[in-house]
Amino acid sequence: MADCDRGAIEREGVVMSWTCPSCARTFAREDQFHSHDTVDVDAHFGGRPERLRVSFDKLIGSLPSDVQVEALRTVIVLSARRTFSFITVQSKRLLVGVFLEQPLDSSRVVKINHVSARKFGSVVEVRGPDDVDAELQLWLRQAYELGAQWVRTSS
Repeated sequence: MADCDRGAIEREGVVMSWTCPSCARTFAREDQFHSHDTVDVDAHFGGRPERLRVSFDKLIGSLPSDVQVEALRTVIVLSARRTFSFITVQSKRLLVGVFLEQPLDSSRVVKINHVSARKFGSVVEVRGPDDVDAELQLWLRQAYELGAQWVRTSS
C-alpha cells in the first residue's frame, strides 16, 4: 500500500478521506488496504464467452449511476462510498459477491464468506443474462444501500 493524499473529496454528500496517488482510487479511510493492480474491464472478458460480457453489462446497467466499477487484476469491484459487491470472471461463469449483514438464504448461493462481525459475502453464480434477474438485482440494491448506511454510521 502506498502513501496517499489526505485531500478530502466529496462524493454524493459523503467525504472520502483520501485518494491514492498510485492508482487514483478514492477511499473513506486513509488506512484502507487496497490493490494498485488495476486493469481495463475488457481484460477480464478476453477469450470468454460473449454471454458473460452481456451478463456483466446487464448487471452494471441495473445499478445506480454513482456506482464505480473498478477492475483489478483478479476481480472487478463495485463501490459507491463503500465496496458492496465484487465480480470474478471465470471461464464459463461470473461469480457475483454481495456484501450484506446476513448471509443470503438461497439455493443460488454457491459460497458464503464471513467477512466481519456484521458483514457476509454471499456469492452467486451467473452463467448467462437470464441469471441477472429481479432477485439478484434486489440483493445488489440492498448491498448498495447497506454500504451507504455503513459509511454514515462509521464516519
